[in-house]
Amino acid sequence: SFPVIDNDELAKILHIDADGDTPYSAAKVSMLYRVEDGAAGLERRLEEICGEIDDLVDRGVEFIVLSDRDIDADLAPIPSLLATGAAHHHLVRTKRRTKVSLTVEAGDVREVHHVALLIGYGAAAVNPYLAMETLANMAKDLPGELSADKAIYNYSKAIGKGLSKIM
Repeated sequence: SFPVIDNDELAKILHIDADGDTPYSAAKVSMLYRVEDGAAGLERRLEEICGEIDDLVDRGVEFIVLSDRDIDADLAPIPSLLATGAAHHHLVRTKRRTKVSLTVEAGDVREVHHVALLIGYGAAAVNPYLAMETLANMAKDLPGELSADKAIYNYSKAIGKGLSKIM
């Protein structure tokens, strides 16, 4: 009901055709680049992301998840807004935007404004996994009976209400 999705909803998108009974397919594209390559490596990776998206669209993939998971000392995340904007505008330039839905799985998304910008830049849904994992971890230390699931639900609902106000 909201464009903010949790890890379970993201998994449903990624495995939409796991049993082979739907005509849809999904794939994940990494938004990571090699730290040692610097700014030139980031630019090159953005071009590679656009090429990967082209290949996926050619194969008939309808749902693409741009993800910055698996960060380590050698791989840094491209800012999600930059990668989403690059992917969206590439698809528009190549007249393929209506063939694919973009979902963003990003650790740099925390607040309503971040989600609103990503939607404005072409994302259909956003999974702010790091914010959700932080909330789940904090829930056990808060007073009262707030479960991790309830904390994540409340966060998603609050982001959704904030987006309604922005729109």
